[in-house]
Amino acid sequence: MFRLPGHVRVELEKVAERLEVSANIVAKLIVTREVTRIPTMLEEHDRQLANMHQFLRELAFRNEDFLAKPSSSGGAAIMERLTAVMAALDAIRDASFVRPSPFITDLIRKHDDRPIQTLLSI
Repeated sequence: MFRLPGHVRVELEKVAERLEVSANIVAKLIVTREVTRIPTMLEEHDRQLANMHQFLRELAFRNEDFLAKPSSSGGAAIMERLTAVMAALDAIRDASFVRPSPFITDLIRKHDDRPIQTLLSI
């Protein structure tokens, strides 16, 4: 999934071997951890997208008379484009919302359910 430099890939594989899981799972855990460490950034991202959406709504509202004129063929095109951009902003906001994942809990449960437990030295 990721193109890693050779020395990083070797270290990742060592960690995966030590944990008795695949390197992909370790990489996913690292990425998951990094994503969950930045909720403040995601909140700011969402706030900025909401501001953009609000700006576009106000732009359309203030220019409603111009955009609604039947003689203005450009008005309909602008209104259509504004609607598409606002829909895209809403889709980005929805996609950036962090949803809880049971992945780590399941991984720990699978490890704990093993018949032989081994301690990981630190």
